[in-house]
Amino acid sequence: MNVFKFYQLDYCIRNLGIAVIAIASLGSMPNMFYVGLILFQLLLIQMNSFSMNNYFDYKAWKEKNYIGKLLKSGFNECLLIFLTLVPLVVMIFTIPFSNSYIWILLAYIILFFLYQAQPFRLKNNWFASIILNSLCLGLILYIYPYLFLADGLTLTAIIFSIIFFFYLSFHEVVHQIAHIGRDKIHSLPDAIGIRKSVNVAEMFLFIPIFAAIVALIINPIKYIFFTGTVIFCFLRLYKLYKIEPKKEEFNKIRNRTDKFYSFQEAIYYLIFLGLLYFVR
Repeated sequence: MNVFKFYQLDYCIRNLGIAVIAIASLGSMPNMFYVGLILFQLLLIQMNSFSMNNYFDYKAWKEKNYIGKLLKSGFNECLLIFLTLVPLVVMIFTIPFSNSYIWILLAYIILFFLYQAQPFRLKNNWFASIILNSLCLGLILYIYPYLFLADGLTLTAIIFSIIFFFYLSFHEVVHQIAHIGRDKIHSLPDAIGIRKSVNVAEMFLFIPIFAAIVALIINPIKYIFFTGTVIFCFLRLYKLYKIEPKKEEFNKIRNRTDKFYSFQEAIYYLIFLGLLYFVR
């Protein structure tokens, strides 16, 4: 068994970038023990949710994925389910070192279970799919580390929370367009068509732009790094404007190695937030 493929560790580790940005946006040096604890906890819950998602996708849709391949080869199903739960068992041992914000991770686990597990399978509904992906893989990955370490919210945290929630909303719409006819759900493009779905994706980008501009108006020097939010959102909007409203074009966007400018933007935030920390 390939552990890396089983738990989709490439996605799990990549998504920790949001948590790293949350830690960098604190504006002060955190306790490194708690930084390691937080990242480890977020890694564990994603390992559980991603492996379970593949299991239920195979069971419900017969989707071709690594877990389906294991089951077809005769891998013991009870053992496989146990392995998907191992990260949660490990996480139990981290709870004594956590604080009251651990409830956020428990909410993630519950929401993702409702998202993927039968008979609930909320991912079959395009609206629920957008909301739950945005909450779990956008908002929670940012807000949990920030609240754990800062014990409160600042305008920076609120703006970043808005940004990451709607970025994931945007990417989920792109995902649904790219997977028309593949995922057995009534997707947003099935409901309103590809062109109008693109309009929804564009709306999800204008909300972070508005939030960033509000911060820049309040204090253009303190929040200058949100200039990058505006620039990268307009790059995405320009790309949407240039492409044909076809499934194949959105599949190319979804499969970009940089995940449609996300990698570049994450590096930008980390560099800028790091520089601001040192000049304070």
